[in-house]
Amino acid sequence: MKKFPAPVLFISALLTSAIVSAQINDKIDPGRFPIDVNSKLITYVEVIQVPGVPVKEIFSRGLKWFNTFYKNPTDVIRETDSLRGKIFGKARFKIYNPADKTGLKTEAGNVEYSITLNLKEGKFRYTITEINWKKASFYPVERWLDTTALSYSKAYSFYLEQMDTQIHETVKNLETFMKTPPAKKNDDW
Repeated sequence: MKKFPAPVLFISALLTSAIVSAQINDKIDPGRFPIDVNSKLITYVEVIQVPGVPVKEIFSRGLKWFNTFYKNPTDVIRETDSLRGKIFGKARFKIYNPADKTGLKTEAGNVEYSITLNLKEGKFRYTITEINWKKASFYPVERWLDTTALSYSKAYSFYLEQMDTQIHETVKNLETFMKTPPAKKNDDW
């Protein structure tokens, strides 16, 4: 086996380290994430207009969305109240560690969140909050924003990116689904 001089090993170690750390964007912009002023939690909330659609139909679409979007909707849906116009659920998705030098991404665990749909005539509001990293004890993702913490890891910014992307995809899917009228059944037999 050929031995390399110490300076060559040192330089190659520096280059490898630079390449791996370049893959992780450790510049977290806390202002990018919607923080609720009261709870201090990352909270995605928006009112979406669905003009002319009665609350009963919006409720039906909301339930149908939960049942089609989530793989196990009975595990996700925790409360449905057609009288108050509310659907509440707790869902989760996987996050991954940054790829190693061979390009392999390993699982970093699950991120859980609460999702609430409040429904009214011609509109609905979604609220996604209580986002946490599934650990032995409750681990709010807001900890990932604190770059001064002793437990801070550069991977946290990578996790935040994945979380934000996943939630935006969920919201986009929800909005599209809720705004699309159900297909008319062909009653011509």
